[in-house]
Amino acid sequence: MRFADAGTYRGRDTKTGLDARGSASTARSNYFNTVLENILSYTRKFGDHNIFATAVLSYEGNKSSSNTMSASGFPHDFLSWYSAAQAELVTPGYSLNETVLISQMLRLNYAYASRYLLTLTVRRDGYSGFGANNKWGVFPSMALGWNIKEEKFFPWKDSFNELKLRFSYGLNGNQAVGAYESISRLSQENMVALSTSLPGYIPSKLGSDNLGWEASRTINLGVDFGILNSRITGTLNLFKTNTSDLLLNRTISLVHGITSITQNIGETENNGQEFSFVSRNIANKNFKWTTSGNISFVQNKIVSLYGDLDAEGKEIDDVANAWFIGKPIRVNFGYVFDGVWQLDEAANAAKWGSVPGYIKIKDLNGDGKLDASDRQIIGQQDPKFIWGLTNSLSYKNFTLDVFIHGVQGVTKENTLMSDLGVTAGVRHNTINKNWWTPTNPSNDFYMNHVDAFRMAGIGASIYESASFVRLKDVSLSYDFPKNILGRVGLNKLKLYVTGRNLLTFTN
Repeated sequence: MRFADAGTYRGRDTKTGLDARGSASTARSNYFNTVLENILSYTRKFGDHNIFATAVLSYEGNKSSSNTMSASGFPHDFLSWYSAAQAELVTPGYSLNETVLISQMLRLNYAYASRYLLTLTVRRDGYSGFGANNKWGVFPSMALGWNIKEEKFFPWKDSFNELKLRFSYGLNGNQAVGAYESISRLSQENMVALSTSLPGYIPSKLGSDNLGWEASRTINLGVDFGILNSRITGTLNLFKTNTSDLLLNRTISLVHGITSITQNIGETENNGQEFSFVSRNIANKNFKWTTSGNISFVQNKIVSLYGDLDAEGKEIDDVANAWFIGKPIRVNFGYVFDGVWQLDEAANAAKWGSVPGYIKIKDLNGDGKLDASDRQIIGQQDPKFIWGLTNSLSYKNFTLDVFIHGVQGVTKENTLMSDLGVTAGVRHNTINKNWWTPTNPSNDFYMNHVDAFRMAGIGASIYESASFVRLKDVSLSYDFPKNILGRVGLNKLKLYVTGRNLLTFTN
């Protein structure tokens, strides 16, 4: 349980309070979170067989309520919000939000001779925020493990102290909506008749009894290994996840009086590879050197959206949201910056109503005009792969840790290059760009002129690679010897200095 009580008063010594002749806002809120879990476990071992079973029944309830008040036009500032009853305009507000999640789970773990491993799981979850027809979802999964190193026929027992193959397949649910999303709702829209205020309502949410769980099907292949008495250990995973019945707001016709509805629509796909390792390069008494690292490649794409087909039978993209079938989920979409019109291109620039030094935008379809059909995808906003590498070196009581981090394959809009430096942006700081001038015919950035950022009335953002390699963390520490600490009654004392984000290499 959590309780919040907040109040703000703006008196006549502030601009807002002076304009409103005193303004106040207060809020009192209650938050209740209830979690009940019942867990039943069973273990049995007979011979080479080992069984472990678990049953879970859980309940999670969340409830919040609040009452608020805003007021203005106070007769004086002496009592602040406590004199709200005397204010000219008082607006109260109340809210209530409540959700319940009930989960049931059965899991069976079976192992034979520490070589063959099996896990079977089934979950059944119910969420109050879904429609009456789809509040419950069932999500099974299965995992298999094979410690191949334990087999008698395994030929490299002297080199490998661990080699385990893994396979798993499962269905997972997501209830990524708040309370009452499946219920049609009204919002207040009061009106005034003569001198009387009358209550009124307008539709604000179109509900759906079929709103239900978002589901992700994942298949995973993995290998865990350890060689040279675990001097080198690591994990490799290959995975693919298809998420269907996505919980999205779909645009609908205005004839309903509402512009969107929350529905289970579309499908996305993620597939990738992950690799991590730990290597104890040197492990002497006084000197130790350990290297650990990881790298992951992830590719995502939209498989389906609304199911609407064009004349050729292909599914239609959602251009307004920059969602395209077969493309990554988060992409940049817009007109393409193509440099700057140069002096020897004055004739071509004039055809577009432009002059040398102004921005040049690609006419992608070559029809001699700029319109929505000349926009295109300009890179993705999520990285194609990320990696990290840590080296830890210890000599006696000194330890040096160095962590390097990399992100590759990201394209982002550089808003610093689009600040319209000669218009509103001139009042703010701006970067020193390589502006075009007749004596500096740069192709990086157009001239410093109020109209230079448009071509045929259209502007284009500048997108750049946001990939980087960063020296993320460096730490040097010293542990005081225990024989010294014992004299002053201390068990441990470490002195260290740490630097963060010390160097970044990026274009």
